[in-house]
Amino acid sequence: MIQRNIIILLFLFCPFVILGQIEHSHLYEEEEVLSAPAKLDAEEILEADSLSLPQLDIQLPDSTIHSKYAALPEMENSVDTTRKINYWNITWRTGEIVPARPDTFLTDYFNRTNVEGQSLSMAYLGNLGSPGESRIFFDRADRSHFMFEDVRAAYLRTPENYPFINTKIPHSNVSYQRGGGRLEREERFSALLNSNFGRKLNVGVDLDYLYARGFYQSQSAKHVDWILFGNYLSDRHRVHIFLNTLNATNAENGGIEDDYYISHPEKFDVQGISTRDIPTLLSGGQNSVWNHQRGNRAYLNYHYNLGFERETAAVDSLGEPIMQFIPVSSIIYTSDYKNNQKKFYGSPSLIAEYYQDKTNYFGDEIAEVNDSTHCWTWNNTLALSMREGFSSWAKFALTAFITQDIRSFTMIDETMQMKKHPQSSTYIGGELAKRSGKFLRYHGQGSLGVLGDNLGDMHLSGTVETRIPLWGDTAVIQADAFLKNLAPTFYENHYHSRFFWWDNDFSKVKKVYVGGKITIPHTRTILTLGVENLTNFIYFDKNGLPKQDDGNIQVIAAGIEQNLQFKAIHWDNRLAYQLSSRQEILPLPDLAAYSSFYFQFKIAKVLTVQMGANAHYWTKYYAPSYEPATQQFKLQAEDEKVKVGNFPIISGFLNCHLKQTRFFLEYYNVGAMLISPPEYFSLPHYPVNPPVLKIGLSVDFIN
Repeated sequence: MIQRNIIILLFLFCPFVILGQIEHSHLYEEEEVLSAPAKLDAEEILEADSLSLPQLDIQLPDSTIHSKYAALPEMENSVDTTRKINYWNITWRTGEIVPARPDTFLTDYFNRTNVEGQSLSMAYLGNLGSPGESRIFFDRADRSHFMFEDVRAAYLRTPENYPFINTKIPHSNVSYQRGGGRLEREERFSALLNSNFGRKLNVGVDLDYLYARGFYQSQSAKHVDWILFGNYLSDRHRVHIFLNTLNATNAENGGIEDDYYISHPEKFDVQGISTRDIPTLLSGGQNSVWNHQRGNRAYLNYHYNLGFERETAAVDSLGEPIMQFIPVSSIIYTSDYKNNQKKFYGSPSLIAEYYQDKTNYFGDEIAEVNDSTHCWTWNNTLALSMREGFSSWAKFALTAFITQDIRSFTMIDETMQMKKHPQSSTYIGGELAKRSGKFLRYHGQGSLGVLGDNLGDMHLSGTVETRIPLWGDTAVIQADAFLKNLAPTFYENHYHSRFFWWDNDFSKVKKVYVGGKITIPHTRTILTLGVENLTNFIYFDKNGLPKQDDGNIQVIAAGIEQNLQFKAIHWDNRLAYQLSSRQEILPLPDLAAYSSFYFQFKIAKVLTVQMGANAHYWTKYYAPSYEPATQQFKLQAEDEKVKVGNFPIISGFLNCHLKQTRFFLEYYNVGAMLISPPEYFSLPHYPVNPPVLKIGLSVDFIN
């Protein structure tokens, strides 16, 4: 305890001591900001990335609230060849290029390595690598065809969120984080290696290895994630390839038996009890219960550009004018194949005791538990696009597409045999977009299911944004909306296993959303507001079974992101306020917030230091509980009704940047030693890790 108190005091008082000793060290001054490029805001100027390169020329900072409805500004045909390293994302269906900011920034680096840093507020099982979901409703995606991987969204890397690269210099990155002692240690190692082979071709490989033993019994998690990616960019041809294999395992402990072990340990006649001594509902010596997922993905997007060559004002060494290729239209093909498998297995005696009130569909005696299901999907899209800007009258891009989606699901039948259930669907649709322009940009997309299992499915979405002068800068006003009419996924309608068995015939789910965002760069302010109406909403009830509500549910959310700075003092804040009209079906915390207060300064003009503390907070609410066998979040049982929240997860940190290296020290969950009672639960009966020291290092290697 004395050692912990010393560490807390160091975090609290070291900033003042150091600031007093670096009178002649370099602190950020206003002159630096004024002399920097006009298109970079002050925060970007003050914070160089770990590649020591200028920030991308992106005027709109990404909002952490409702960011999935952001507009899609497109680069000019390919990439800016004047930069040493370019990063971008692509849209999933048509492979349009979207500028991206690499994760090489210093601010909040330590927070991004935690589960809490994956959203404004995350609900999870307490351990790194464990299942979770965002408490911010508008941050949740629609349920996927393989719903079991949705709880791993914080760790999944997909073609649309992965940063593709084009570089003039060989580039690699190695990152490592660690926390806890030998028995509870969590570790995560990642390595990226990529290089260009000529100006047009880039190939890279990426490894993400996570192993967290857990602070509580039967809580370990392990992820091994490999990615092989590449792109080929030329005037006529544009290719993106993304190959991914994932192997993830996590132990299931069902939560701790009594919350008082955390919140009121004095009620138990124990001295110096460790977290590993706290009994859990699914643990028994060497016996454990596990969930294992495997997945493979092969994604290809190809553009063939049709166009013409036009003379430019520049000339070559012979005095001949240099020709520039102008794309007029593109023929686009996208293929996306996914193969996923999920298995629930472990000690028969533990599982039988845990599910003693559940129906066992294959007899009372359980000799073995090995419930598994798998599915594969193959999505093929053919599109024809007219490019934006090839002529003075071509003010927008127009795309038409047809998509064929083939799926197959395998699970047990009444005879304990594995049976396949095929599905197929055909969609037609189009996109209309204006991704360049000083005052007005827009993007709209629509698709309609015309054949197969998703006949009648409709998805319409659109975003419009405009820029207006404000206080000597440019503010951005954005409005977005969508209308969805979606058939239930296969697993929402059908699932067979030893303890959970359902066959439903749910109606289509209807979703209507209208919202907007205002970005004011001068004051570093982002305001968001959104309203969504859900009809026939599908949820998991207190018994862990999917149910469909026959009414309407409204969700209203307002958010603000406000970063403040005075000299070396920084105070970054994000806040979201939510209202759910049916808390008994769709429980949400009214308020979720993140705040980070720190000092930022330089030592010897080369070492950037951020030192301070942050906190994640949400108000109390009847948070969903977790069902291990199906890995879904469900409503709490009537006799349970446990509220979670109103306890800040506070961490002290030292965050540093030296040339191409970032490193941090974080003392996680300091509030557990300062606030009584220490109710640091993320979900009912699932506490987050107790106070622990974490370290992290990330090094970029460039030639």
